Amino acid sequence: MTKFSFTNKLLVAGAGATLVFASSPSQAAVINISDFTGWQQIGNVSLINNQQVTLSSTGGVSDSNIESFLGLANGTLDASNFQNVTNGSAIRNTIAAQAGDVLRFDWQFQTNDYLPFNDFSFYSIGSSLYELADVRLVGNFGQTASQTSFTFTTAGTYTVGFGVANTLDELVSSNLTVGSAAINESVPEPITIIGSLTAGAFGVALRRKKKQQQKANSEA
Repeated sequence: MTKFSFTNKLLVAGAGATLVFASSPSQAAVINISDFTGWQQIGNVSLINNQQVTLSSTGGVSDSNIESFLGLANGTLDASNFQNVTNGSAIRNTIAAQAGDVLRFDWQFQTNDYLPFNDFSFYSIGSSLYELADVRLVGNFGQTASQTSFTFTTAGTYTVGFGVANTLDELVSSNLTVGSAAINESVPEPITIIGSLTAGAFGVALRRKKKQQQKANSEA
C-alpha cells in the first residue's frame, strides 16, 4: 500500500526566513476491496453483483471451522456471544495496512430466528472478533443496517473477515449482507509553515552589533 509524502524547502534570499512545505494527513485515497470475487469463503455465501455478499448461518460449517478459517482462537465465537455457536458462514481477505488507515463497510443483519436463539453477525481483524448485531439487539425476526469503521493503529498485513453464526441450533437462518468495503488511506497534502525566522533575525543582529563595534573603535 503506497503512502505519499514529501517535504520541500524554499529559501528566501535576504529575508532570513525559511518557508518549509511539510506534509499533513488530510484527504484520503480510497482503496476499494469490495469486489468480493477475490475473497475466500466458507459455508453458505452468495455474491450480489460482485459488490455485495450475503452470508447465511444455515447450510454453513461448524464454529471450529469458522474460527480456524479466520485465524481465531478456539472458542472465540462462544465467548463472544455467551452461547454455544453451532454453525455459520464466513469470508476473508488479506490486506496490507498502514497505521492510521481506516476500513469502512456497510452491512445489514437480518434474522428469521427468535430468542433464546441469539444468532449474531461479526467481523474480525487478525485474531480479534467484533460483534455487529444479534437477535437480542434487533428483536425476534428483526433486522438492522449500519456502517462500521475500524482504524489500524499498527502497520502490517491483516486477515479481515466477516461472518454470521447460529446459536443453540442449526435450523432457522440469519443473514449478514456486506457491501462498500474500502480502506481509506491518509494522504498528505502540502501545508506552508513559515519558520526559521529566529536564525535570520539572529544573523541581522550580529551584523548590526559588528557595525556598532567598528564605529565605536573608529571614534575612539
